[in-house]
Amino acid sequence: MSRLVRLAAGRMRSIDELARCALSGIAVGLGAVAADTAARHDVAGVALAGHLRAAVGLYVAVGAGVGLAAFALVTLVRLLARPLARRAPRAAEAARAATYGLLAVAALSSTAFWAFSGRGAKAGALGTFGPYLALAAAGLVASAVAFLHGRAVRAADAGRAGGPAIAGALAVVGVALVIVDLTVLVAVYRRLHTALELSGAALLGCACFSALTFAARRAASAPAAIRALAAAAAAWALCLAASPGLRDWHEEALAHTGRDPVYVGRLLRRIELAQAVVRGEDVVEMRTSRLDDLRERYDVDQTTRDPRWDAGFRAPPAAGAAGPAERDLAADLNVLVYYVDSLRRDVAYDDEVMPNAAALSRQAIRFDRAYSTGSDTLRALPGLLGGSYDGLSRSPGSLLDLARRRGIPTTLFIPDSAASFLSQLLPAFSFDETHRLRDHARGGVWGYGADQPTAGPMVDHVLSWLAQRGSQRFFAWLFNFDVHNWHELDRTYVDGAAERYHVPDEGRWNWRYRVVARSLDEHFGRLLRGLEELELADRTVVLFVSDHGEALGYRGFWPHSTFLWESLVRVPLVLRVPGVPPMVVEENVSLVDVAPTMARLLAPDPPMNGYHGEDLLGYLDPEPPPRRLPLLAAAVSDQQIARVGIIDGRYKLVLPLEWGAPELYDLTAPDPDEADLSAARPRETLRLMSALLRSPVFLAAEAELERKRR
Repeated sequence: MSRLVRLAAGRMRSIDELARCALSGIAVGLGAVAADTAARHDVAGVALAGHLRAAVGLYVAVGAGVGLAAFALVTLVRLLARPLARRAPRAAEAARAATYGLLAVAALSSTAFWAFSGRGAKAGALGTFGPYLALAAAGLVASAVAFLHGRAVRAADAGRAGGPAIAGALAVVGVALVIVDLTVLVAVYRRLHTALELSGAALLGCACFSALTFAARRAASAPAAIRALAAAAAAWALCLAASPGLRDWHEEALAHTGRDPVYVGRLLRRIELAQAVVRGEDVVEMRTSRLDDLRERYDVDQTTRDPRWDAGFRAPPAAGAAGPAERDLAADLNVLVYYVDSLRRDVAYDDEVMPNAAALSRQAIRFDRAYSTGSDTLRALPGLLGGSYDGLSRSPGSLLDLARRRGIPTTLFIPDSAASFLSQLLPAFSFDETHRLRDHARGGVWGYGADQPTAGPMVDHVLSWLAQRGSQRFFAWLFNFDVHNWHELDRTYVDGAAERYHVPDEGRWNWRYRVVARSLDEHFGRLLRGLEELELADRTVVLFVSDHGEALGYRGFWPHSTFLWESLVRVPLVLRVPGVPPMVVEENVSLVDVAPTMARLLAPDPPMNGYHGEDLLGYLDPEPPPRRLPLLAAAVSDQQIARVGIIDGRYKLVLPLEWGAPELYDLTAPDPDEADLSAARPRETLRLMSALLRSPVFLAAEAELERKRR
């Protein structure tokens, strides 16, 4: 009889433990819903009550399932350590803790090696030993947490105060990890975000389990209540799993989370991935299937490319608006491209931050609504160089080709780290002569950028180079990387520049970003004055341009790439041509317009068919012709195209390829990226989606998926 009693008691303890695991998972899930709601930026534009009902229902089911998995894992570890527990209980406790440490190492190994895979890290001890040190630390921390959690559970089960204290400490650390996950480099490093999210969830789950154990010990009715709640959650999870209608309702009610994928959006994506795995699909096949659904929904043939993208270039009546005499003069002009990586349009035209760039924009043709072809360099630079959304391979003539055809030697001035990056990933960015400037102090770059400024040394070098050339024609490209490295630049330099140029602490944009932009602008002013002193200004075309912007904290996102927000794709574009009067162009233009414009300036009758851009000098005509084609852009995440977009008139449509739900934005709104109007403007959505699905950027995304499938 006593044996049966012990078996029954043991079974009841297991049931209670299972119930506490399920409720702990649910509690963590509800915390994720609360964190998601607090961190969302689209709450005002969604039906919050429906969002919360669907999110809570989803997380209750998933939390119960995760709790069940946690119970199974704990039970397995306990069974493995049981033989040792009979002989040496303390050693068994240490073995269990070590097992959890090893599991943490296994789970984080790929993330650790990926995180330390930067070029500079590979070159030094950090790249060699960093992953192993990180994994050792993760294993030790996981073992310590498991050990403390075991002590907390036993203390709570015995009714001692130490249990809640340990649980509270674990909860504080878990909340801290969640805060970091939601505020640091949002949406950039998916693997690191996943590691932070899961680590925070594990700590909070341990804290909840200890708290429930303590409550069950203190209140006689608590165990029954915990079992009842766990049973109800399990029943709900089974209903959700068995009912296609319920699942469809949740997906429809939470479809908007793809625009702002905090925790709910991430969870939906993981569920989709799990469903794809069950069906025998991989991620690429899942995305391909979604693109097929899009084509079917918008009645677009898979293989059809809109013939407008291959139509011949029509020279606008004002293509030579400067007049025949000016065109003859242009044949003998030099070209100087002042290219600033990661410079926002609003910063470049601000008189307080960049007075020299703003002054140039008043002395030249300023294109106030210039858009990049992407929110990162590898999407933007080919469009700028080639004038085509199809890349350099199908361009009728890149800027570099045009100069060479006219017998003008091309020269590049570029920091080391940018040169190394582009030589590997964009080898077509190749000049007749290249001058590299050192921009890192320790022999390599790891992370986001370099730590040494080059704007000043670059201008010194260029002015010396120009002085030695005399009357020889040139095509010079200054690739400025300081603004890209605003976060990593040496602190001493930043503080000194802030004091030297009187940059105030308070301002519209991040202080470090403003300081670096102000310093670069000072050297840009020196370059313009140097052209005057060398008597080159009257025969040199100056192009001031950026490849993309920087988020600077918009929706918690700080760098660039991933999204197609205005702060990321609106860029400064200023063109000063000798003999051409200054003006401001308010129409939408693109970086793809630069190559056809320079083609007209550099050659009398250049080949133009194949350009997707327009001749920007056509805007000098009192009635310039309308654009032939809409503007396109693309954004990447984890080295693959994540979003494609189209801009036509007052609207911008963005298609996140992971979600397959188009987003429509009004460019005339105070914050164009705030409100998705796709449901309110179905005609515009349909029109732009039909055009986007037959455009070069969407077809490029399809081709990328097809390559991955093979």
